[in-house]
Amino acid sequence: MYGYRDYFDEALSGTPYKNRDEEIAEYISLVELMLEDYAGLKGLGTEEGLFSRGLLISEEEMKEYFINHPSLRDSDAFFYVQADMVDEALLHIKSREDATDDKSILPIYNIKVRYGLSTPETLAVVLGFMVYVSRGYERVFGFLQDDIELSEATVGLLISLSKRVFKEDIPDADLFISDNKGLFGSIFKVAGADMIYPLRSRLILTHAAASYISGSFTEAMPLSGIVKIYGEDSEPVFYGKETYAVSLLLDSKDKFSCVYLEGKDSEAALHIAAKAAQKSNKRLFYLSLNDIKNSDVEDISIAEETVKFYGYMEGITLLLIDVNEMNVNDAFLFVFLKRLLDNKVLYPVLLSGDDKTPQSLKLGRVIKEPVLHIGISALDVKMRTAIWDYYIKSEKLAKDKDFSSEELADCYEIGYGAIKAAVKQAGLNMLVKGVKKVNKDIMIDALKGIGTVNFNGLAKEVKTVYTWDDLCIGKEESRILKTACDRYKIKNRIGESWGITKKNAYGNGVSVLLYGPPGTGKTMSAQVVAREIGLPLYRVDTSQLFSKYIGETQKNLNAVFDEAETSNVILFFDEADALFSKRTDVESSNDRHANQEIAFLLQRIEEYKGMSILATNYYSGFDKAFVRRITYAVRLEQPDYETRLLLWNNTLPDTVPKEKDIDYEFLAENFELTGSNIKAILLSAAYMAGAEDKKLSMSYIVRAMKYEFDKLGMMPDSGKFGQYAAYLYG
Repeated sequence: MYGYRDYFDEALSGTPYKNRDEEIAEYISLVELMLEDYAGLKGLGTEEGLFSRGLLISEEEMKEYFINHPSLRDSDAFFYVQADMVDEALLHIKSREDATDDKSILPIYNIKVRYGLSTPETLAVVLGFMVYVSRGYERVFGFLQDDIELSEATVGLLISLSKRVFKEDIPDADLFISDNKGLFGSIFKVAGADMIYPLRSRLILTHAAASYISGSFTEAMPLSGIVKIYGEDSEPVFYGKETYAVSLLLDSKDKFSCVYLEGKDSEAALHIAAKAAQKSNKRLFYLSLNDIKNSDVEDISIAEETVKFYGYMEGITLLLIDVNEMNVNDAFLFVFLKRLLDNKVLYPVLLSGDDKTPQSLKLGRVIKEPVLHIGISALDVKMRTAIWDYYIKSEKLAKDKDFSSEELADCYEIGYGAIKAAVKQAGLNMLVKGVKKVNKDIMIDALKGIGTVNFNGLAKEVKTVYTWDDLCIGKEESRILKTACDRYKIKNRIGESWGITKKNAYGNGVSVLLYGPPGTGKTMSAQVVAREIGLPLYRVDTSQLFSKYIGETQKNLNAVFDEAETSNVILFFDEADALFSKRTDVESSNDRHANQEIAFLLQRIEEYKGMSILATNYYSGFDKAFVRRITYAVRLEQPDYETRLLLWNNTLPDTVPKEKDIDYEFLAENFELTGSNIKAILLSAAYMAGAEDKKLSMSYIVRAMKYEFDKLGMMPDSGKFGQYAAYLYG
């Protein structure tokens, strides 16, 4: 048999390890020394030769078993023949570990220290790793354990080896697989544990432990499909007090069971946790419960083993996203979360929506008190501007001369994550379109691309295709609309810096009432305002809002305004007189409920922080309490001659082929039509000309006018058409 000096070079005692491979090799040599000694019990080096019990035990072996004293029968420890050699080897390894200044290159040493392992427990880690070094060890383990198909070392083998060498610190099989050090579940796979027959428990290293010892773990790679390393080394801290509060947990975990972040912006929570972890010199892992729901058992097991292992090794921060989406039926997630939160080495940071403690977690008894509650602050316009500028710079996007981060920050009251995603999307859009500089339109398209607006059928988007040049209304009315747009663009900057919002009890929104006869440009005006500000326009479907069931209307109104608040859209209430009509005397329960609904609607629209546009044909029917609270009211009159002439000339694009002799002046002078009438006539005439493959001419326009008059129930006066009257019936 080989001895200590065959396995170890005494000349190296007291010298530092050069790398991880040297440390691992000497620990394996120590175990090989013990395995060789143990193989002596199997006849290694004897005249009888090696034997293995296999499935049967011979009569001679049975006699040999009962000859021994009862205290020795189960241990295989007849003599401490190799104890001195093992002690020498352990002293040799310790002298080299002590001499190594950079302890980060000593994986087994670090595991031993972080977990507080005894020598036998440390050797268990080495036994588990040996099968990664050579498949030959699988056959050795199988033979020594009397089961050639058992290729991993077991707790039974570890204890047998230990009892032949050590007199103290020999692990008890039951405690070894269930102790509070977390060996099974972080260093060794839980699947290898056998709670009924603990000696049979297999020492199978977890993915995390094996990759750590071998050095295959890198910062860039995810540790499993659902666990990722998260870090923001270069990004500034955008949330000061929240980051400091999370750091309290990391620096003094005994005071709180976990941090509970209240907010809907998961990217903001990641940013806060990453900065807090960086400040406390800890690693942050990102673990999504949504990913866990869609993962198989093996991936989930790897995820849990990974965060626990690095919890022991480094003291990590574990960030669990969207726990508010859990419900009482997520039994598996409850068990999974509870195991993680109960683990003493993890620093959990939970993120949820508005609910401070989700009912589902209360019912599942997952969260233990005390909990450090932290509300993620809404970003003010100054902070949003800084985030816009930071990411535009980090993505190396050049700004167009008309691009304003401040204006975007003021109009779009969105969170950290949305800004970050929008800038990345804008960069991609610029590449696709070949645009060199980011402008307002590019960024607005990017914002629409990342946003999800869902009114559940209560409102639908209206495309904003018109500009101020298309809007043919009076100069004063146009000036008021532009004033409303300007106010909305600066409402947060001026409101905050001048202290106006502090004195405003009802919010900082802007409301515009458009009223006048049908066809005077109310819908077009709403589209122009939305395009100018750069926000999507959503028309509220009034037919879907009101319900005969008590409380249902208020529920629908809440749904509309709540979605609008989070989606940054302009609400457009067309035919608003149906919503904001005068309250009536209460003569029945229906009247009382109708008045309550109107009062509730007045309250919500007054508190709405965004922009709302209302259009009506019947101004006199509006509730006066609402009119007093409206920000701007614009009356759109029937167009005069000059306005009608602009409409006739500008409604169709220049690309429409036209005859040169179209008499727009005659049409504007003789027919007092609204903008919608003129648009309908010109579109009808253009399609008639196109169907006959001809240019637009007076003949088509006059015929289209007749069709419009017929639609409106009006008899065309041929005398008004003068020289063009023949076209009425041509």
